Amino acid sequence: MAVAVGKEGVEREHPLFKEGMAHLQAGEWEQAIRCFEALARELPESRVVQRMLAEARFKADIDAKTRVRPRRWTIPWRAILIRTLIVLMIGVLVVQGARLISHQIAPIWARMQQERWRARLLAEGNAYLEAGDLDAAQARYETLLAEVPDHLGALQGLARVKEQRELQDLYQRAIALQEEGRNEKALNLLTEISIRSPGYRDVSLRITQVKRQKELDRLFAEAEAAYQEGSVLDAIAKYEQIRGLDLDYRSETITDRLFELYLGLGRESLERASPTIQDVSQALDYFTKALALRPRDTDAALEKQLAQSYLEGQHLFESGYWDGAVAQLRAVYDLRPDYLGGAVADLLYEAYIRSGDQHRAAGDLYFAYEQYRRAAELPMEDTVLARGRMFEVVPLLTPTATPTATPTATPIPTPTPIVPTPTPRPLATYHGRILFWSDKEDQPGLWVMDPDGSNRQYLGDSGDLRRQFRELYEREQFSPDGRYRAFVKDTTPSAQIFIALPRHEVYGDLPPRQLTRLTGLSYDPVWSPDGSRIAFVSQENGSDDIWVIYADGSEPKALTRNTWEWDKHPSWSPDSTRIVFWSNRTGVKQIYVMDAEGRNVRNISNTEWDEYDPIWVK
Repeated sequence: MAVAVGKEGVEREHPLFKEGMAHLQAGEWEQAIRCFEALARELPESRVVQRMLAEARFKADIDAKTRVRPRRWTIPWRAILIRTLIVLMIGVLVVQGARLISHQIAPIWARMQQERWRARLLAEGNAYLEAGDLDAAQARYETLLAEVPDHLGALQGLARVKEQRELQDLYQRAIALQEEGRNEKALNLLTEISIRSPGYRDVSLRITQVKRQKELDRLFAEAEAAYQEGSVLDAIAKYEQIRGLDLDYRSETITDRLFELYLGLGRESLERASPTIQDVSQALDYFTKALALRPRDTDAALEKQLAQSYLEGQHLFESGYWDGAVAQLRAVYDLRPDYLGGAVADLLYEAYIRSGDQHRAAGDLYFAYEQYRRAAELPMEDTVLARGRMFEVVPLLTPTATPTATPTATPIPTPTPIVPTPTPRPLATYHGRILFWSDKEDQPGLWVMDPDGSNRQYLGDSGDLRRQFRELYEREQFSPDGRYRAFVKDTTPSAQIFIALPRHEVYGDLPPRQLTRLTGLSYDPVWSPDGSRIAFVSQENGSDDIWVIYADGSEPKALTRNTWEWDKHPSWSPDSTRIVFWSNRTGVKQIYVMDAEGRNVRNISNTEWDEYDPIWVK
């Protein structure tokens, strides 16, 4: 076995073996066979040589059996013939089809295209007609009739176009007549349109408008006739009926008429020979209606205020609240002494007497005397009763003690007379005067003075006075009828003034209405006695200034404008024409008065000490 392995290694190194392997790898089978046969003769027992020789002979044999034949071209005459026949048949069919189309199908197709075109013209004409484009619709119908003169659809379309043009013309004429106010003719044309074409545009609505306009015109003519004839109630009824139908109809004229009539009726009710409470109540209703038409009219506001105050005073008088009656009646008397033909003076005189009697019975002699004195000052024909009461009270105001002798010879000094301590006069009775607080060193506390700064009087500094003062100031925040209240409420970015509304009989408590909408803090609201405006303090301009605003929230206006100074605590005069307030503009707090527009500002304190927080007693 060892010899065999060694021979195999010799074989592979033999030159013939290497040459044969080279021919074998090159595909030169015959050369490879010769090399391996020669080597086999030298090494007859070598299995490697025999295997390689067999492989070379095998590949040579395979190569010898594989032959490549040359390509032969064959023409498919049968297929060519069949295809040629098919092409010829198709050509014949095409020619026959073309002849068929040109002689039979083409005319039919042309007719179909023409019918489609005509149908399109008719459809477009109808669509334009429905859209109201009469010119475009007419053009389509005329084009169609040019091709088919008796086309029924086109003829009907043109008839409809004509009808629509006539309706359009009638409609434009009706609108013009309506705008000119010629409602009768406009109504006739609109009615004709509605009959010829129900639902045409907004004809139904315009017919309703014209009929309502005719009714308004009729009512207005009747109201004006009644107005000219002096039939006041009939005129008012007609004007109010018009407002109920259309608030914008001749609104300015009707508002002027109603205001004049309501104000006139109210004054007429008060100017009767002997006006009753019912007459005053009716007058108040008329004044309220007049003021609702012109909320800022000062005449109507004054008349309403007077009637309200008188009725309240009468009610308090009949209820036995004499001081309250005096306050209300005095407010009327100061503004109009001859109110109700002097009836207010008569009732005020009686109220003073009864108030004095009441305080006299309670031991308040000084206040009783004051009431009698005020009654005696009224310009009455007979003030004997008031003067008699004064005469009766005077001795009681200054009683003198009787000296007492003793048995000894030494006389006893006469005792000092004892003067009864007077009961403080209610602050509400200082009507038309200004209450204020003063820091006067020897008499600090509450004072009262006239609006020009004269007749200064020290009242004291008791807890009761402070309570009364606080109540008076709280009343300043209410509207004259007591139904609304101005108050301060925190909002973003700063507190503002709101109006508390009266309780609704159906909806209950209503949310408050915001009055001011400024960026600065607003406070100290006070309502004017005529009810039209509210004064308040605002920091809108960086300082505390006095502002006014109408009760409906319109036209807020700064009456004062400061840099570092403070103007605070406004209060209206009873006639709503002036405002009192305090300011530190001189470095000391002082009381100032100005008119309701912020003019004619003057200092009525003129002191070296602080005076502040004034209230003008109503």
